[in-house]
Amino acid sequence: MAFLPIFLSSALLSALSISNLGLISSMVGFLHKQKDDIGTYQINWPGNTVQLVVEPQHLWVDQGHTSNGVAGYGFFLGLFGLYVAWRQRKRQGRAPSKTLLALFILQLLAVLFTLSALIFVFVVTNQTKGQHISESIARSNIAYPADKWTPETWFTAVLELPMDDHHHHDNIHSKVVNMRAWRWMLIPIFLTDILAFGFTTAELARQRKGTKQPEYSAEK
Repeated sequence: MAFLPIFLSSALLSALSISNLGLISSMVGFLHKQKDDIGTYQINWPGNTVQLVVEPQHLWVDQGHTSNGVAGYGFFLGLFGLYVAWRQRKRQGRAPSKTLLALFILQLLAVLFTLSALIFVFVVTNQTKGQHISESIARSNIAYPADKWTPETWFTAVLELPMDDHHHHDNIHSKVVNMRAWRWMLIPIFLTDILAFGFTTAELARQRKGTKQPEYSAEK
């Protein structure tokens, strides 16, 4: 059954994408809550208490938007792949369908889009990781001005500080784990993009080879 590999890979792509979409949405909700409801964290350095603003002055969020786009695209592409696979289940000895060709093109775009996002996200994260929040620079109620950060690298640095509220510390730790998870989830999504694209390419080639008709069928 030629449709089965396309069907299963599309289902996997949708499942991975919606999972990552949930993780990214959780991060976005966390950032909004910290900014709107929390405002500052009390940091108790020896002899120096600072009300640290929850977000630094230079916070990059483009990698989150890009990854969110990859997840959304992958989810709907997976659903479309399920539909196309179902349409192909009884297609024998007929010219390649337009829906299969459309899936081929959309999956090719997904591979390129996800690869670009994967490179961008990991490059930005690597450029900002390993940084620390300096006591000599931090000031109460003023956004931390030094360096550039991603949400993941900023809150990782915040966890190193002597926070007054352990509940905030535990909550931040949980969200940092989520941020790392959605970043690494881009890899299986990319691999699934390639897998699904490979199955579609093979099926398209098989249908082209199995017919002598030069035109596509009227199927839409």
